[in-house]
Amino acid sequence: MNIEILVHTLATDSIGARAAARLAQSLVARHRVTVVTVRGAAAPHPGLRLPANVDVLALAPSVGAGDRDDDETSQLVIAGDPEFRRYNRADDGRLRKHLSASGADAVVALSSALGAALAQCRVPHARRIARQPAPVERLPESVRARWTELYRELDAVVPLTQGDAAAPEYQALRAAGVEVRHIAEPVLLAESPDKPTTGVVISAGRLVSHRRVDLALHAFAQTRAAHPGWQLRVVGTGPLHRETRELVTALGLHDHVLLFDREAGEEDFYDADIALVAAERLDSGRPVLEALAQATPVVATEVPYGAPEVLAEGHGGLLVPVGDVQATARALERYMADERLRSAHRAQALRTAQSAGTEQVGDAYEELFRAVKAGIRGRWGKRQRTGGGAPAEDRPLPTADCRVLPNGAWEVTLRGVSGARTVRVKEQGKGREEVVDFPVESGRTRALIDARALAVLGEGRADLYVVDGRGKERRLRYGRCTLGGARDVGHLSDLDNFHWVLPYATEGGYLRLRVWSRPSHAELVAVDYSDTSLWLTGWLQGEWQLGGELLLLLRRRQEPARTLAAGRVRFEGGWFGAELNMDEAMRARLLMRENWDVLLTDSSGSEPVRVARIADDQVVRRDVQRFPELVREEPTDLFGPDVGRAVVGLRPYFTADNELSLVVTEHH
Repeated sequence: MNIEILVHTLATDSIGARAAARLAQSLVARHRVTVVTVRGAAAPHPGLRLPANVDVLALAPSVGAGDRDDDETSQLVIAGDPEFRRYNRADDGRLRKHLSASGADAVVALSSALGAALAQCRVPHARRIARQPAPVERLPESVRARWTELYRELDAVVPLTQGDAAAPEYQALRAAGVEVRHIAEPVLLAESPDKPTTGVVISAGRLVSHRRVDLALHAFAQTRAAHPGWQLRVVGTGPLHRETRELVTALGLHDHVLLFDREAGEEDFYDADIALVAAERLDSGRPVLEALAQATPVVATEVPYGAPEVLAEGHGGLLVPVGDVQATARALERYMADERLRSAHRAQALRTAQSAGTEQVGDAYEELFRAVKAGIRGRWGKRQRTGGGAPAEDRPLPTADCRVLPNGAWEVTLRGVSGARTVRVKEQGKGREEVVDFPVESGRTRALIDARALAVLGEGRADLYVVDGRGKERRLRYGRCTLGGARDVGHLSDLDNFHWVLPYATEGGYLRLRVWSRPSHAELVAVDYSDTSLWLTGWLQGEWQLGGELLLLLRRRQEPARTLAAGRVRFEGGWFGAELNMDEAMRARLLMRENWDVLLTDSSGSEPVRVARIADDQVVRRDVQRFPELVREEPTDLFGPDVGRAVVGLRPYFTADNELSLVVTEHH
């Protein structure tokens, strides 16, 4: 059949766009699938990983997802709907025009706003289906009556939760002959519950008050004394980003919490040992299912439509009362202290999520299509197009999924290629010519990359290509990369120098490597604060002369020739500790605001080495980790009694290369 999925946009990596991409993946093996976008360009956001054999038809490719090209409000979307202000009269016209000429056998709308629009548009020969992303009781009371009236015109409605499916509004739809069927939102399933231990807790979701990220931070803070090696990753966008950052600082968690201003992906859940869902309200079990699907046990609150619908206590997760910080902390500690429990629950989590896998959801929609007789009067021939978009390429783009193993090696799995012989790594940049080839094995879809073989690459960037039997290169796109194993640094002991490589996605969606290669390296592990100084802790790798004295240096960015001795360094058993006294930077400053790079040097007289945080799975740390500012008034004896005393702040930060620097600012 010809299936159309109606969504607001694919130009952003939003929850709605991801839902469209996953539903398309569930259906495309059996049907011709087109995603119709109301706004935005036809090219999908690379993070969505939309299958290459799914078409995208953009009704308004030149209109941004949040723009308005018409001041008149929509007549198709119900006034008061949460998305009412998103649409206008021009959107109405484009939707009517497209749907009236659509060659689809079934059209699936993915929001209440588009569901209402679909109910009022004629679609010849097609079955009209609306997926309801949130419980109908969450719609304003003024909207619900109109919603029920319009949805009576549809052939089927798909609530995402069983609790929502029992609402009175759905009872009224059933009485009117509308097929109502609960189908979970599809998720991608991990191949196996066996994965590296990372010591990571993930809290993912929009940063709004009812998601209670504040409770997640307070609960995690209570685990720090007993389990200091764990890290919390908060992943999500929203209006409370600044408040969340401030709470991280207030709780002293700057070295233990990373804050990502983006939507969470499957790899984020896979790379975590525990998922924490502290919300006091959820619209569906999706936040829980996403973690379970990646074999990650969940600590979740017992809220309606959420975790209780998805999992039973002790079967892939632990349930806690809403708003209970102590109970949440105890559940986290129970997992943190017991690797055997986490391992058992990983397997149970994956089994629990099986019903929401893309294949299983595809089966559920097949049954729904049969129930509403989709395709009986439909057009089984070639799809008609109504402008604005272009079909996806028939030949899928070569894509690489990669997994970093605990020994530092990478497992690369190829998709969308045939006849592959080699995965090629080529240095990127002017004058960079090093090439490293790795044979493709295991049915010509898998290559194993030994990190030691990449040690010939210089510091910088490198691109990945697949090479066929004729020697033709095709650049690889970024698929799904899980980097949990990159936190294990054991393989570094075999190297005389420091060498670290991480994969990442370019803005265009291609797979690229960030390479750090240095004869000597000072890896920062922690930054602790006192009233007047910072204490830096880390380890050393490479060509260090450790028989003499180690010194901590500051080098002014605006005047690289000026270097300031900032303190002595203690060294024992491969680890260093250094105290950076704030007075030295205060005394040496010349400007209202200046930057100082932090270095270590030994007694050999060689070039000082930048202190950095590299041996981890973060390509760019400065975007996700922010240190608090150390603020104090200048001492009276700093410049003499007749000189006015300023209030000066010193804040560490990471550069684009993950190297540690300080910004010294005079406040007024």
